[in-house]
Amino acid sequence: MQTIDKLLKTRYERGNLDASKHYEKIEKINGVETITYVGQFIKSYRMGSGDGMTLHWEFNNDGKVIIIDNEMWGSINGDELCGFRVVESTKLS
Repeated sequence: MQTIDKLLKTRYERGNLDASKHYEKIEKINGVETITYVGQFIKSYRMGSGDGMTLHWEFNNDGKVIIIDNEMWGSINGDELCGFRVVESTKLS
């Protein structure tokens, strides 16, 4: 099990993506993992405070700005939180 410090650091760093890379969003909906291409990362920001804080990401998907909102902290296991992974350039062609 993670220490609370490591858990909080992991949740906080979800917003730190690389603006030179393209991403897909990974989330669990009703226990089923869903993967969606979202585009090239533009920026992220937080809003609110405490338990009500939210995390927001902006992506450029072929000229269209995609905004994704998610809880900052979520539950201890974090199953309801989305995450992102880099899409290799070979998959973009």
